[in-house]
Amino acid sequence: LAQIMNDLFGGVVYAGIDTDKHKYPIGSGRVTFGNQASYLKAVSASFIEVKTPRFTKKIQVDPYMEDSPCSICLSEQGPFFCRDLNCLKYFCRSCWLWHHSIESLRDHQPLMRNHRTKTNP
Repeated sequence: LAQIMNDLFGGVVYAGIDTDKHKYPIGSGRVTFGNQASYLKAVSASFIEVKTPRFTKKIQVDPYMEDSPCSICLSEQGPFFCRDLNCLKYFCRSCWLWHHSIESLRDHQPLMRNHRTKTNP
């Protein structure tokens, strides 16, 4: 994982594969980048496809998300995160709807912490 991500985006300082209590891989992992440019390249990729002689695997690349206040109003929790490079911010529901009502931002899709799928606010 470290080699693949470093070859594609550069700047990898850590990579780990998540495992269950028996040390069996559970299908997710984490990569830490040492610079913002590499991180932004990876996040903007969204998906990468790894092809080897033995298998082909499509890997979803999501940003690390934490509990954070809304980046706009700063008074509400920001459960929605916009991964688009023009945003890269946390939003509460009302600020998401307000900010993303602009025509050029309407196609942005929110990510939510602890949710594997995208959801609409």
